[in-house]
Amino acid sequence: MKWRAILAHQGEVARERPLPGILARLPEEARRKIIQTEYFTYLVPGPVPGDPQQLAI
Repeated sequence: MKWRAILAHQGEVARERPLPGILARLPEEARRKIIQTEYFTYLVPGPVPGDPQQLAI
């Protein structure tokens, strides 16, 4: 499904440097390994009371 979404942007796939174009030139197995894994970073949705790393207003 991700690969179909990437291919929907044919203008980017046709260019050589953007990631869709690079992915399009890879063998299918390599491309699958790259796009099958995602990483997410949890961000606290606002200031944390008492955090000394925050800027004081």
